[in-house]
Amino acid sequence: MSETVDPPQRRHRSWLYWSGLLRSDPDDILSRVYQVAVVVRGLLGLHAVFVNTVLVLPIATRPWIIWVACVVIIVWTLFVSERLINPEKRTLKYAAIDAAVTAMLVLATPLAVPAGGAELTLAGYWAAAAPLYAAIFSSPMAGVVSSLVVSVGLFIVPSHVSWQRAGMSFIIILVAASMGILVRQFRNTLAEQEQQRMKAAALAERERLSRIVHDGALQVLALVEREGPALGHVGVRLAALARESESQLRALLQDREVKIETDSSHVDLAGALDKFASARVTVSTMAGEVLVPKSTVAEIEATLKEIFKNVERHAGAEAQVWVLLDQEVDDEAIIWVRDNGVGMDARAARQAAEEGRFGIRDSIIGRISAIGGSAILKSAPGAGTEWELRIPIDME
Repeated sequence: MSETVDPPQRRHRSWLYWSGLLRSDPDDILSRVYQVAVVVRGLLGLHAVFVNTVLVLPIATRPWIIWVACVVIIVWTLFVSERLINPEKRTLKYAAIDAAVTAMLVLATPLAVPAGGAELTLAGYWAAAAPLYAAIFSSPMAGVVSSLVVSVGLFIVPSHVSWQRAGMSFIIILVAASMGILVRQFRNTLAEQEQQRMKAAALAERERLSRIVHDGALQVLALVEREGPALGHVGVRLAALARESESQLRALLQDREVKIETDSSHVDLAGALDKFASARVTVSTMAGEVLVPKSTVAEIEATLKEIFKNVERHAGAEAQVWVLLDQEVDDEAIIWVRDNGVGMDARAARQAAEEGRFGIRDSIIGRISAIGGSAILKSAPGAGTEWELRIPIDME
């Protein structure tokens, strides 16, 4: 029995992949840009360590501060790079701490060397790394703010102000702002390309379904419309329904406009539910303002319309419906929809879904599940029907 042992170089690369410094995340399309930024920061850190140990250390009044600065540069570069390379950890908190650590190294310069002993401070060109990270990983404005924090440190260090530092401050601000704008433009371009790809995929799927429906459902509906009147009064009604359904299907299949939801703005769910209030529908909201994305509200409205159709179909046009919105916890809203109809057997509802009747399974449960919620049906013969819809609320 043999055992395979990875060579040291491969083990070293494995650690880099594990830490995320060289790993390519397929869901993070800018990962290559971020990896280049990590490599650049590493090289700037090595340059700063070299300058401190070879040029600054011999003239230092407190050599131990030089060594501490070198350790901080190496350790902090690895730590902040590992944090920011992962999208879920990429927050402004780390960008702010990064700028603070860099500024502290700059301000510590006069404690370690005499006046004029370190023209570029103990941070050296590594001081540009924090603004660069903030601009790339966050936004151009974050990069500029980080640049200003570092630049203030360069100017307030006593007896060390020089034109070289002034030029370095200007370059840091310019590079951070430029990189931030370029990366933001890159993100926007990639988002537009992804939107076009989604539209093309949706249109292709619609064309495929159009062929299937045309060869199947539309032919059956046309047959019912043509032969239905021969069956008497019921057949005439079936023919009219078939004609209406056929017209709706054809209009849907001929619609070539594909809408991709890109608006992430939020609307008040309570206000959206109030639109359903009528003589037959009573809407009550125990919760205050409940903000949810527009796309979520659209799915909830479509679900309620399907529930109301079922009430009218099975309980009659005179049935009463009560809609109640409540929010027991911050991250979830609950909608109860109850009617005073004849009710149904829960086993019959499950059997209908298993037989392919999609009203409950897809139009109600499927829609709510698609937005991350849940839909529970409570009903019994003679006791009416109640739906409990639980809707997740994004707290970010």
